[in-house]
This record gives sequence, structure tokens and C-alpha cells, in this order.
Amino acid sequence: MKGTVKVAYWDTEQSGRRPTMLGEFKGTPTIRLYVPKPKQGNSNRKKQVLDYQYERKAKDMKQYLDQNMPNYAEAVRGDVTSFVEKADRHGLPKVLLFTSKARTSSLVKYLTTEFRRRLLLAEIYPTSKNQDLMKEYGVSADDGNLPALFILRDDGQEPIRYDGADFTKRKLQRFLSDHALAEPVVAKKKEAPKVEEERKKKVKEEF
Repeated sequence: MKGTVKVAYWDTEQSGRRPTMLGEFKGTPTIRLYVPKPKQGNSNRKKQVLDYQYERKAKDMKQYLDQNMPNYAEAVRGDVTSFVEKADRHGLPKVLLFTSKARTSSLVKYLTTEFRRRLLLAEIYPTSKNQDLMKEYGVSADDGNLPALFILRDDGQEPIRYDGADFTKRKLQRFLSDHALAEPVVAKKKEAPKVEEERKKKVKEEF
């Protein structure tokens, strides 16, 4: 989990006044996870606070973190059309990740959060529905060439394939940084109903 989750601690006896964000707690040690709330526009400031109430063992804590990490990967089942349309609608570079795993790894969750609104990543599992898609990109679970990562190009040229020897956090970050947008795409705010109504009325009067 190193590098994908930030860990901090607060000493209740030595650290002075408790920060507001910690909230109230009845006893120590208390373990809490702060996860960005979904659908909060262009900010991650609002957090969902989860109290950890399971075994205090490394294996159990890692599993809990894996399950609760934000995940912005798009699941693909046989066809990338809707994925491509969504990326194009927001002007985002398109990334295809063919994975050998049955579920999204913590590394992929981290990368989709790190590059959120700078690219859109689709995760393609080795299922029967995705066999034709895997064959199209020349990847197969039987040949041992998974995972495989591709950048789709808008000029109609062949996709750019990640050719690194291994899928480490640092190498994937460097590769994706070369193809991601420099700045996040800012979501457009919806006009208030009254403002929109007045705008339409004005346009109608002009014509």
C-alpha cells in the first residue's frame, strides 16, 4: 500500500489540541479512513469518514483499504464504444488496461484517482464477453502477456502500448503522465433553471 494511501497519526496525549477533522472518539487506538465523497464537482475536500472495526492485523487492514479506495476505472464488457464516447465527450485521453485479475487492484485505483479528469481508463477483465476485444489487441490470458496497457490515438494510428518490463507504480505514473492532459478537465456548472429560462426567452425575443 506504500505510496497509494497516506497514513497519519495523532497522539492524544502529546499533540495538543485535536484537529476538527478528527471528530469525536470514545477510546484509543481509533483507526479512521477518510475517503473523498463521490460527485462533488472539481473538489475532493469533502470526505466520507469510515471507522475501522475489524482485526488489527496487517492482512485485514490492507483488505479494508483495498475495498474502500476510490475507483474511477470504467468497466468494459465486450465493447468500448460507450467508453470512447464518454472520453471524447469530456476531451480526455483514452487508456485501455487488459488485466489478469478478477477485481480492480489498489494500484489501478490509485492511478485512476491520481489521473482523474486528466485521462479516462477502462479496465478489461479476461472474461468470455471480452475475448473478441482481447483478440483484437493481441492479448491473451493463456499466453501470459497480461496485464497490457494501451493508449488509444485519435489520429487513427495504432494504439501506443506500454512496453515496460513490469507494472510498477513509478513506471506507470511516468508513462501515463506522458499521455495525460496537463490540467484536469473542469466540469461545467449547470445553469440555474431561472437563469436558463431567461436566457432562452432572450434568444427567442431576438429572433
